[in-house]
Amino acid sequence: MRLALHSFVALWLCFVSRAYAQDVPTQLYIRHRVVHPNLPVTPWSNLGSISIPHLSSISPSGTPVTFTPAETLLDDLSEFAESVDPALEESLYQVAVEKPKLSEGMWPASVMKGCLMPMSTSSSITVHLSSSGEPLGLDYFLSSIPRNGSCPSPSETSKSYSMHNTTVFVTTPRSPPLPGLRAPPPLTPEGAPIPPVAEKTFLQKYWVYIVIAVAALLISGPPEEPAANGNGPKASN
Repeated sequence: MRLALHSFVALWLCFVSRAYAQDVPTQLYIRHRVVHPNLPVTPWSNLGSISIPHLSSISPSGTPVTFTPAETLLDDLSEFAESVDPALEESLYQVAVEKPKLSEGMWPASVMKGCLMPMSTSSSITVHLSSSGEPLGLDYFLSSIPRNGSCPSPSETSKSYSMHNTTVFVTTPRSPPLPGLRAPPPLTPEGAPIPPVAEKTFLQKYWVYIVIAVAALLISGPPEEPAANGNGPKASN
C-alpha cells in the first residue's frame, strides 16, 4: 500500500513539474553594440530582455511580448557614441539574441547603419523561434528612415545614439500548404500501367433496347384496314 502511494505521489509531482515548466515563460536577452571596420570591436551590451510565453500561444504571423529595457541602456548608448561616431561612414549598429551555448558569432543578429539610428525614435524587433522554442533569427527595423536607406550628410547626423521605443514580436514556424496530388494510376503485377477501358459506342450501350423496340414492332404487325360497308354509292348499269 505504501509503495503504491509513493508511486502515485511521484507520478503526480512529475506531471505537475512538467505542466509548470510548460507554463513558465522563457527569458531571452537581447544584446547590442556598434562596430566599425577600422576601429576595435566593442563588446556586446545588454539591450533588454523578453519573456517568451508557451509556444502554443504564439502565432506564426507574430505575437507581441513584453520587452524590459536594461537599466544601463542610456549609459551604454553614450559609450557607443564615444567608441563609434554615428556620422562615420560604414558605422554599424548590431542587435542579437544571446544563446549561451553558442559563440557570439553564431548568435542570430541583425545589422543597421549607424547613421540611421539618431533619425528614428521607435524600433521593432522580431525574434523567429523554432518548433522547440530556440531562437533561429532576428529582424530589426527602424521607423522614419528613408526608403532607400541612405544616410544624411555628416553635418546633419547627430553625434549620439538615441533611445528608442522598442516593440518586440516573436514568431513560430509556419507550415506550408500540402500540395494536391492525384492518385497514382493502377498498375499490373508486372508494373505496367493498366490502359483505360475504351468508351462504348451508342450501339454498344443501347443495342438491347433497340432490339426490344424492333421486336415489338414486328410482333404487332401492320395496322388493320377499315372494313367496307354497303352504304357507299352503287355502280350505274
